[in-house]
Amino acid sequence: MTEPQSTAKTGSLVDRDSWPWARGPHSFWETKKWPRITVITPSFNQGRFIEQTIRSVVMQGYPNLEYIIFDAGSTDNTVEIIRKYERYLAYWESEPDRGQSHAINKGLARATGDILCWLNSDDYYLPDTLRAVAELLKQGTGNVAVVGHCIQIYEDGRQPVEGKGRYEGIDRLLQFWKGYHMHQPSIFWRREVFDRIGYLDESLHMTMDFDYWVRIAQHFNFTNVDRVLSYSTYHSDAKTGDNFARYNEELMRRAPDYWPRKPYLTYYRMKISMYTHMIVRSKLRRLQVLAAYYPRRAWSLLSRPFTSRASA
Repeated sequence: MTEPQSTAKTGSLVDRDSWPWARGPHSFWETKKWPRITVITPSFNQGRFIEQTIRSVVMQGYPNLEYIIFDAGSTDNTVEIIRKYERYLAYWESEPDRGQSHAINKGLARATGDILCWLNSDDYYLPDTLRAVAELLKQGTGNVAVVGHCIQIYEDGRQPVEGKGRYEGIDRLLQFWKGYHMHQPSIFWRREVFDRIGYLDESLHMTMDFDYWVRIAQHFNFTNVDRVLSYSTYHSDAKTGDNFARYNEELMRRAPDYWPRKPYLTYYRMKISMYTHMIVRSKLRRLQVLAAYYPRRAWSLLSRPFTSRASA
């Protein structure tokens, strides 16, 4: 495959001397049949990030890739960037849609891959991610879905954080308030999972990924991979740029639908636990911060030398 040329502008936030702007470690592709991997990227006005996303996919050099992009009619430079890479794409379009879930569903409807996933237009893969996933999910391994680690990159300059990906069973997944370790860009699944589970719930605008993992977990098992597979970019324009406030709100509203109704004790135990962790403890932590701040503030004011207005 001819290496795509970068169109990143000088002064952009990306480091053009590193992956995916520079070639990653060379992969030797043995002459064997690799499973087809379909990557779907939904996008809307992500011109700052989408080239990095696209390059991280096509620069994998994966020999049996189906890459699909559904843009929602961006008005920035997104479409211009997509056109520069369209020869590496199986399909792309730019027209209004009903939201991110709808865009991903359109991609799933078109997908022909043995392995499926979606990669948002502000996230990107590490080198050799698709090769590692193919090895883990190829026919005969017994694996049907995998969860890897994800490095969180902050636009405001904070140090990156490695989020450990881990599936600990559906009961633990449903108690997300005790720690949620399912990082969306590092999750992949086989076609038979999609054939059983179907499409994303388009009524969900924030938590469609969590909903999909729960539905998968009701019928299949996830295999944990001790490897970083992706980077996730945290920025002010992201849907979770409000520190996950809307995500958590939708998750709390929807959570009881997943819990067992019987025995009733289990249902109410989970409800009390969720509210205790996500509301009561949050308010208590805020009170502790305020309680610690105001006495220090008062002492600071009292400790200042007194100077009367007259003497001044």
